[in-house]
Amino acid sequence: MPSWSKLDFCRFSADWAGQDCPCKTEFDKNEEKIENNGFSDGIRVHEIEGVVEEMGNLGINENAANSVPKGSRIPLPWELLQPVLRILGHCLLAPLNSEDVKDAASVAARCLYARASHDLVPQAILATRSLIQLDKRAREAAKAEYLADGDYKCGSSPD
Repeated sequence: MPSWSKLDFCRFSADWAGQDCPCKTEFDKNEEKIENNGFSDGIRVHEIEGVVEEMGNLGINENAANSVPKGSRIPLPWELLQPVLRILGHCLLAPLNSEDVKDAASVAARCLYARASHDLVPQAILATRSLIQLDKRAREAAKAEYLADGDYKCGSSPD
C-alpha cells in the first residue's frame, strides 16, 4: 500500500472520529500523574480527585473561534472500527513506514480514543489506548536506539 494511501486513510480515520477534544492529549501528560501504590507488581492507583477530574475532562469542549461543525456524528460500530484499528496498528508499527505515516496514524489513534471515551465503548477504549501505548513505547525505543548509536559513533564504549 503506498504511503499516500496510508496518509489519506489516517486522515479519514481522524475525521471519522469527530471534532477535536482535549482528552486526546492525555497520554502526553499522564506520566507525572500516575503514582505507584507500593505493591511489587507495579499496580498504579489514582487518587479520587484525579478520577473526578478525569471524568470531568470527558465532556466535549468546543472552541467557538476554531470549531466549525463538520456535520452530524457518524456512528463508530465495532464491526467497522476493528479493521480500522488493525490498519492503524500496521501504520504505527511497521518498520518500513515513513515518519509522516506514523505521525498521522498516531493522531488518528488519539482521535479515535477520544471519541471512544466520549461514547463509552470499552472495546474501543482498550484497543485505541493499547495502540497509543505501543506507539509511545516504539518511539521511546527508537529514540533510545538512536541515542545509543550516536554515543557509540562518538567514541564511547557500547557498555
